[in-house]
Amino acid sequence: MVKLKNISISAIIERFGQSFKRFPLAMLFTLFLTCFLIYQNHGGDVGSRMEFFLMFYPATGALLAVALSLLTEEFKSRIVSIAVQLIVHGAWFAICAYLSQFDHFSLPQIIAVSATVVAIGLSVFLICFYRKRHELPFWNFSIRTVVALVISTAIGAILAMGLLLLVESLKMLFNISIYGEVYVDIWILCMVLLAPVLFMSLIPKGKDKFLNDSPAFSGFAKGVVQYLFMPLLGLYLITLYAYAAKILFQWSLPVGGVSYLVSGSMVLMVLLIYLTYPIQHQEGNKLFKRVIRWLPVAMLPLLALMTIAIGRRLTDYGITVSRLYLLVFNVWCYAVCLWLIFTRNKRIWLIPASFAVILFLISVGPQSIANVTQRQLKKEARMAFNASGLRQFPLSGEQYDQWLKGADPKVAAAIDSKLHYLNRDYGYRAIDDLVAKNVIVGRYASLDEDGNIVEEMHDTYSNYDLIEGVPVPQGYSSMTMVTGADDNVVKVDGDKMWMKFNDGNQVEHQFEIDIKRLAEFDEGKNPDGALVFENGEAMLMINDFHITVFSSGANYLSCSGILFTK
Repeated sequence: MVKLKNISISAIIERFGQSFKRFPLAMLFTLFLTCFLIYQNHGGDVGSRMEFFLMFYPATGALLAVALSLLTEEFKSRIVSIAVQLIVHGAWFAICAYLSQFDHFSLPQIIAVSATVVAIGLSVFLICFYRKRHELPFWNFSIRTVVALVISTAIGAILAMGLLLLVESLKMLFNISIYGEVYVDIWILCMVLLAPVLFMSLIPKGKDKFLNDSPAFSGFAKGVVQYLFMPLLGLYLITLYAYAAKILFQWSLPVGGVSYLVSGSMVLMVLLIYLTYPIQHQEGNKLFKRVIRWLPVAMLPLLALMTIAIGRRLTDYGITVSRLYLLVFNVWCYAVCLWLIFTRNKRIWLIPASFAVILFLISVGPQSIANVTQRQLKKEARMAFNASGLRQFPLSGEQYDQWLKGADPKVAAAIDSKLHYLNRDYGYRAIDDLVAKNVIVGRYASLDEDGNIVEEMHDTYSNYDLIEGVPVPQGYSSMTMVTGADDNVVKVDGDKMWMKFNDGNQVEHQFEIDIKRLAEFDEGKNPDGALVFENGEAMLMINDFHITVFSSGANYLSCSGILFTK
């Protein structure tokens, strides 16, 4: 299937030449990334933002370059080929440069970037077949490319482990001192340079790129499909149909977890149909063909079960990013099953193609699921506040606490949970126009599956490296580096906690700490000034902290800083 000559120095050099000739830009990106990672491994420092750009851009740029090369090598005009690559790479360079300006990514940005990279990866298998309607060449190319990826990764990993063992042997037998960076360098050279180069050299080309021959399946391959994958899928279907019968008998609604079982069954079915595509269109195998063709029909009732389960979660608990993605996936599964039924499992290239397009459309841009969810949850929170007569935003900690106590408990629990979700997954910037920095969300109450109020919510606040080269302030004579944990806590009362620290002379100093001040300094809120507490005799300047706040008080506390004494 994939031709690989004997592994030798000359063979590796030949592979490098083949890869550079066919994918020159991808090779340059790979070489640059390898050199930069080795430079970083040996203490190089270019700043966090530039470091992200110099790692993310060449890594994703190499993948994009492979996809564009596969596309443009079929173009007749070299000028058009170069123009397309320049335009696309220029746009991707601008996007990566824009992303490198952020210290922290928001959830919509993380999802958008991840979905784009996944779409680029899938395009490697699809992009050169956009004008061709032959299924068998697509199947051959995609299978061979996957096998090439597996082989190149395995060779890189085996070589890396072999070299690591050799280095460890030299260290043990000859008592040679070897720095830890050498081990990382070996992994970088093998997995970042060698494996991608081998992969690029093994991607089908020329006549092999559009091979129209139907492969002969070995007895082992047929056995794996018939006695492993098909029985596993059958067990999934039997389990889910038994659960559906239980629901009908008890006349109850399905639980949310059933969605993941149905999703797993759907993925397994698509893989089974894809892997056995040539067998389905060969002579013989009548029973196997019949079973495969009825699988999409058998999935439709289970997809309906999944729809009911998702609808219940949305109705009971509202929208979240994961629930909306699951809903879109459910709709896509309906379309895939109907497509397979009406085409008799043909034109399978549309399955990964439609997945990539839909994933990109619902993940990138203002219409993305992450952005829609954020806008909807904020709208619901603002409407609840407005219904109580609140018009001035952001709400202070006191205003928010009063609203929680005065609002309907279920409404308060729902809104507090929504703000907690936004703060946790999107960051404080997502709610800074609704509540102030000192507002602690997510610990008032939550609702269980029966709609009862339970006070189990908690939140975590942390920040690090708040102090850099702080001099002794005027009025103080000495300073002591201190650390604190739960043992330093004297007592907790609502949002107040008292902590004790010892200075260099083992004199104890106690401080009253407002938990809401810690919330103001939660990472991502960009607080102004330093985090300082005073008691009249001493001053505590916090450098880093991590505190988990429960409705009953403060737990899991750790912090460090400087204690200034007079």
